Amino acid sequence: MAKRLLSGVPGLQLLMTLSTGAETILVVEDVEVIRKMVCAMLLQGGYTVLEAGDGKEALRILSQSGPVHLVLTDLIMPHMNGTELALHVSQRHPSLPVIFMSGYNEDPVVRGVECAGSMFLAKPFTAAALADKIRQALDRPRNDSPGASLDPR
Repeated sequence: MAKRLLSGVPGLQLLMTLSTGAETILVVEDVEVIRKMVCAMLLQGGYTVLEAGDGKEALRILSQSGPVHLVLTDLIMPHMNGTELALHVSQRHPSLPVIFMSGYNEDPVVRGVECAGSMFLAKPFTAAALADKIRQALDRPRNDSPGASLDPR
């Protein structure tokens, strides 16, 4: 069924060609339909995918699962936004890369993340854009924590 649903996703063949990953990615998104679609794109690219509906669930998964190589998180979520999650992640897993995604590109939180030079993916995005951003983050040298530039202190 997933193949049938994804057959019309722009760039999916490119995702499968460009980015076949063996890494584990934690997708944090409060909107289930979007979370499932992003997870399906990543699964098609060969990644192992864990999913969380909010920041608290993401932290629980990170503490209880095997190795996670990247966190892809929505920025605007109830209870704990993406920047708060990234700060927690950077304290517990300093070398774990985080990519932020959002469809609220005019929101001040989103603007702050973009200005801080963090890895950011604007929604909506294609499978090819997702594959490219994931690969950039995974291949990037890990010399600082993902939330370091977001810390308001």
